[in-house]
Amino acid sequence: MVDRKRWNPALWSRYAHPVLADALRGPGFIGFLRDLQSRIGEQPFLVITDELALLTISEHRTELEGLYHFRLPAHDTVLMLHDKARFHESAWEHGWPVPNGVVVRARADIRKITSLSLPMILKPADKRHFHEGHAPRLITAESYADALSAAGKLLAQAGEVLVQETVEGPDHNIYFCLFYRGRNGETLGAYTGQKLASTPPGTGSTAFCTAAVNEELERTTKDFLDQVNYFGFGGVEYKRDVRSGRFLIIEPTVGRTDWQEEVATLAGVNIPLTAYRHELHLQPMPAGPVDGRVVWQDSWIERIRFGAKPIPPLSVVVDGYWRRDDPLPALVHYPHNVAHAVASYLPRWLAGQPRRLDKADYRKWSSSKL
Repeated sequence: MVDRKRWNPALWSRYAHPVLADALRGPGFIGFLRDLQSRIGEQPFLVITDELALLTISEHRTELEGLYHFRLPAHDTVLMLHDKARFHESAWEHGWPVPNGVVVRARADIRKITSLSLPMILKPADKRHFHEGHAPRLITAESYADALSAAGKLLAQAGEVLVQETVEGPDHNIYFCLFYRGRNGETLGAYTGQKLASTPPGTGSTAFCTAAVNEELERTTKDFLDQVNYFGFGGVEYKRDVRSGRFLIIEPTVGRTDWQEEVATLAGVNIPLTAYRHELHLQPMPAGPVDGRVVWQDSWIERIRFGAKPIPPLSVVVDGYWRRDDPLPALVHYPHNVAHAVASYLPRWLAGQPRRLDKADYRKWSSSKL
């Protein structure tokens, strides 16, 4: 298990051998991976979980071929699916279902925003600007004045901005398809799930999710993957618009496992194991029924915040960090996150400005990810 910070919870699992790297991107990271493979002495199967690491590995893939087992789409496809502006334009060209939107690349483009319906959501086209701390992950706008102002600021920070009409509907209208595409483009270990809640609500990552059966999404996903000649790990997130009833693509996950990937394994669809056995030419595991009772929760912090309200009755709720037979990830994660929340709130409290935690505070609280 490779990461930069020893306090990241996954490194504390009893099933992981932790290895620290100075960085997870750039030529230095490729050199680190080459050295790691020589120390292991065999050809490991590489499961990528980090977006910046994925981009570096994709760019330098020829240097790692023969050292690791891994499968990715063509590098230009990786960049198209990673970049929100390029993906939006490709979607309109090919007829993929996406929200109505415009790409802002220059100040002269900002006025195009007024052709969209309110409310809107604005995102840096290249997510590296967010990961590197140069721009927010997204901005919501309820008025044209707010949208125009936010677009100007985000353009200066990120260079390109995607502005889209908000897909109306609650968080439980969000679905996702997880998969691995192997040799000859066959889809292996596919799993369709449904969000039950997001954190923060409306715009955040998955707080709770469970299995869902939706043949329409499975067909749409297969057609989309066939068109882009997709290979490897991935996922596609959709949201059903309450006004039109259509499922619209919110964003794809390219070349790596998704944040909520574990829900599939818990439900009986172990996508990483399926991929591993496929790439090493081992017999596939027999397919069993999907356990629709399993609800994966981000953490107990989300459970406390949301309560049991979004959880279907008779569900089996499994925490993203806590396991009886593997407790250290939770014992590392929860004190660390609580300390972050206290650290962000305490200075204001001491200054005589106590207030309720807002979404920005909460994002800091829940920023540590497996």
